Amino acid sequence: MANFLIAPADETVVQQTISLPSGRRRALWAGALAWSPKGVLALLDQGLISGANFIVGILLARHLTPHQYGAYGLAFQIFLLLSVGYSALILEPLSVFGPSIYKTSNREYLGVLLRINGVVATITILGLAACAGVLRMIAPSGDLASALIGVAIASPCMLLFSLARRGFYIKLSPRQAAMGASVYFAVVLSGLLIAYYLGSLSPLVAFLLIASGAAVTAPLMLSRLGFSLNHQPAVLRTSEVIHRHWRYGRWALGSAIAIWLSSAVYYPILGSFHGLAETGAVQALSNFSSPIGQAFAAMSMLSLPYAAGIHHQKRSKNTDHLATRLALIYAGGTTLYWILIVLFRAQIVEHLYAGKYVGIVELIPWLAVGSILRISATSQAIILRAMHAPYLVFIAYGAGSAADILVGIPCTCVFGLSGAIFGMVLSSAVALVVTLVMLYRRPPSSSSLAN
Repeated sequence: MANFLIAPADETVVQQTISLPSGRRRALWAGALAWSPKGVLALLDQGLISGANFIVGILLARHLTPHQYGAYGLAFQIFLLLSVGYSALILEPLSVFGPSIYKTSNREYLGVLLRINGVVATITILGLAACAGVLRMIAPSGDLASALIGVAIASPCMLLFSLARRGFYIKLSPRQAAMGASVYFAVVLSGLLIAYYLGSLSPLVAFLLIASGAAVTAPLMLSRLGFSLNHQPAVLRTSEVIHRHWRYGRWALGSAIAIWLSSAVYYPILGSFHGLAETGAVQALSNFSSPIGQAFAAMSMLSLPYAAGIHHQKRSKNTDHLATRLALIYAGGTTLYWILIVLFRAQIVEHLYAGKYVGIVELIPWLAVGSILRISATSQAIILRAMHAPYLVFIAYGAGSAADILVGIPCTCVFGLSGAIFGMVLSSAVALVVTLVMLYRRPPSSSSLAN
């Protein structure tokens, strides 16, 4: 799928041969040869991590009651909220500034981010532990409180793991990230097999397995990444990095929360109006969109630094071509995935969930439509982010969230799960339309956000 991208190392060749009748074909072929292994490794990296988490979720769905699985689904949404917030304020700016502004000081830059990560981890543990304690007092035998304890342990480990992985992606070197993902997969699956045979599967155990995989893998990756924790203000000031990340990340944070809200808002609504079992059903349904979403999240980790590098060198024509290629790759790949899922949806649901959640079968085609629209919007939002214009991404996804609030929530209250899926589809459609409008308005240079 990465064959449409031109590798940075081959840009000189491209420029020299572009005027020849067959030069462009040779340049594109050279780019394909250079990028295909990177794309495969990026997909392997994300596939191993999301695959391990997917298997954990499926086994929980098969062996827990719908009420318990609903508690896991709510806790997992909190886990995702922390992840998207961290991604917006730390990882996404890293992907934009790492290959551009801090290209010559990456070791010091990563060291600053590691110190910031330590502060974030401490706040996360204390905050979630306090919330779990309050829930434990309200409902001593509740499953949600123990699941939150698991989130409090797993989140800091996964955030550090994500930072280590992204450090390799800004160098357009996903091989080391894929090796780390292999270790993560092995640790999580080994622990899962032990928990399964001991009959101890629970939401808490699921998050502890995720924490174990990340805690083992992250230090190994960081040792190979190369960074400097020595505070050298002459090279890079921490306050400068924080300021620059906040100037960019405040808009990215708004976009991330809006994206998260487009699905997460339906979990508490379904739980409140229709019971935790219905929350478990929407979690079971969302498991189908997770693999393709994670696959293109992997592609985005390569696409964003590359697009940022193109924009930094002020090559707008190449940016336009990249926008078209990303649209074809993301929308086309998502469509192919969903064709297979929709055709065999009844058999897949029966096999995965051991006869549970059969009521979601008829909703899968609508979930497919929403997923295609959402991932298509993601492909074009990459270009806006690379242009240092995250505020435009926020406007697009904010419009989608408005559709969730104004239409999706009332429909969910009245119609339950089918109303929630309708809200997700509408939100994705609005986000795509507004993203395209923002992109092709050709926004003025917003490089000031990086300063």
